[in-house]
Amino acid sequence: MTTAGAVQVPRRWSVAMRVTTGATLVSIAVMFVVDATHIDVLGWVFAVVMLLACGLSWMILAPIGCARYREYRAVVVAPVVVIVGLGLVRLDVPEKVGWWISAASMTDAAQSCEESEGEWFGVIRTYSVRSGDGGCRFTIDDMAIIGGLAYFPPGTPPPDHGGAGYQPVYTPYDGNWYRFAVTMHDHP
Repeated sequence: MTTAGAVQVPRRWSVAMRVTTGATLVSIAVMFVVDATHIDVLGWVFAVVMLLACGLSWMILAPIGCARYREYRAVVVAPVVVIVGLGLVRLDVPEKVGWWISAASMTDAAQSCEESEGEWFGVIRTYSVRSGDGGCRFTIDDMAIIGGLAYFPPGTPPPDHGGAGYQPVYTPYDGNWYRFAVTMHDHP
């Protein structure tokens, strides 16, 4: 039973808005997984392209839904998903959760520091594990030798190469763990 003045929402508009909102949720979930696992930068590209497509769809469907059908709640869901999801990514929540899940297995591997290629520790994918600078380096970036995480035994700080070219620069990450990035140019 419909009330006087109520407008019937066409099924195709409702389905299109649900698909747009669902695809938005999937793209945010992909961003979470990529951020937590350090899988591949292509995951970010996929998620951003998908999010842009969802935004375009939403920009077409939202005015129609608000003006014609007075479907304000359905229109608001996708932007809320995007704002909350990107806010959590910006606050590094997925990376912190990924690290929380992976820290124990990475620490165990770092203490023995057996060299390996392409392994998973918890949910973090590494491209290589190598000893260096008195610690153990886990390369996790897509560029293989550019950067990742390094473990140094308690009481052993990482070396400071003074910004020298082609040497890792270490920044504190968590306890005995440090982020490292290799400077790919000589220091002026």
